[in-house]
Amino acid sequence: MARRLLQQMARYPRPGRVKTRLQVAMSAAEACAVHEELLCLTTEALLDAGLGPVELWLDCLEPHPTVSGLIRSGVSGPYLQSPGDLGERMYAALASGLSRAEQVVLVGSDCPLLTRDYLGRAFAALEQADVVFGPAEDGGYVLLGCRRLRPGMFEAVQWGSDSVLHRNIEALEARGLSHASLDTLWDIDT
Repeated sequence: MARRLLQQMARYPRPGRVKTRLQVAMSAAEACAVHEELLCLTTEALLDAGLGPVELWLDCLEPHPTVSGLIRSGVSGPYLQSPGDLGERMYAALASGLSRAEQVVLVGSDCPLLTRDYLGRAFAALEQADVVFGPAEDGGYVLLGCRRLRPGMFEAVQWGSDSVLHRNIEALEARGLSHASLDTLWDIDT
């Protein structure tokens, strides 16, 4: 079993289906180009950190040149996200990761500020806490790390709201899981 594993979750790059909140100011194709750039920047940050193997989890496994390039760069996968809401998909990816590693750090593909130091601090926090969050300015989070999971820890969360982190912390505490938080970062939603 590996000590550490990094997972990246993303939507398949399809115009009109990604970065839809950016489409107020740009076309669907331009918003998709932003999504692909963020996807690549995140993968590069995870690989460059050198903290463990990196997996890519997508909601669709159709061939795509950007995805093929990421796989050639050293990411394993792509793996298909499970059905369900974001919490169910994250839980399934983390459970899969924890079957192969002692600690798993999962990130989205919307935060260009992820660094080796930030990711390293997430793994360091998992030496003491069951779960670590990298909070986002909008009330969600850009990073979620686990060494222990409990069923229901992502239930009753209104995804996309400003109470995501708060609700997740309440759910963890109700299930007896300890948690830690890193510095707050911003991500690109609008």
